[in-house]
Amino acid sequence: MTILITGATGNIGGELIQHLLRKNVPIRGLVRDLKKGAKLSEQDVELAQGDFSQPESLNVALQGIEKAFLVSSNLPNQVELECNFIEAAKYAGVKHIVKLSVMGAGELPSTFQKWHREIEVQLEQSGIAWTHLQPNMLMQNMRWFAETIAQNGAFYNCVGDAKISHVDARDVAAVAAVCLTEAGHENISYVLTGDKAITFNEVADILGKALGWSVNYVDLPPVDLKAARLANGEPEWYLDAELELCACWKQGAGSAVNDTIAQITNKKATSYEEFAQYYTQTILN
Repeated sequence: MTILITGATGNIGGELIQHLLRKNVPIRGLVRDLKKGAKLSEQDVELAQGDFSQPESLNVALQGIEKAFLVSSNLPNQVELECNFIEAAKYAGVKHIVKLSVMGAGELPSTFQKWHREIEVQLEQSGIAWTHLQPNMLMQNMRWFAETIAQNGAFYNCVGDAKISHVDARDVAAVAAVCLTEAGHENISYVLTGDKAITFNEVADILGKALGWSVNYVDLPPVDLKAARLANGEPEWYLDAELELCACWKQGAGSAVNDTIAQITNKKATSYEEFAQYYTQTILN
């Protein structure tokens, strides 16, 4: 049984492939650029070239595939792109898709959550067995602030003192690996959180201890945060959607904590202190 991993060179897809390699599971990685998948080829990962925006390119990649992991970048046409994959998978006879979604899909009044729920519904109605993984904010998102932390000892957001149960992408990948290789996870949604909910001020303290210098969280008015990031070249549609989510977090929508990761993987969710060591050794160096 070969498992197709979309986003094979990405944050979670790449980690998932490592989990599956350790399980000796045959893997096919879907990439848009074969050159970017060169390191995976060196690990005996079969590569297939395909693009969600070109559904016909997915047909060869999906041949002989029974299970697949579905993830895509945040794009204005994300719903269309992921649904293209679902339709191609249905045509190819794929039996089970594990989809990377988000915490609060279909519940929070934010664009990303609305989009993911639309895709979830499409998958649920496809006739393919499904598993929705709905993680909270990924700890790895702190890579966005690596430059300002290194240069200014600070990072910026607009969620005030809200508590968020940040989750490690490596834990999400571990859950996906179990769902793709073991029975009993079909047609279930899993909300995935870290081991506790903490504020960004607490995040700053944890990172500062790991780095050995002071790190500060600076809370900005949303309009100022948007202006600064627009000046950095980020697209306005993305910033508007992110600020919608930040408003939800500020109201406490990201504070829930559960032990789903431990239940599925038999390993406690990674703490922020543990992640901080990884962050300082890999992302900042």
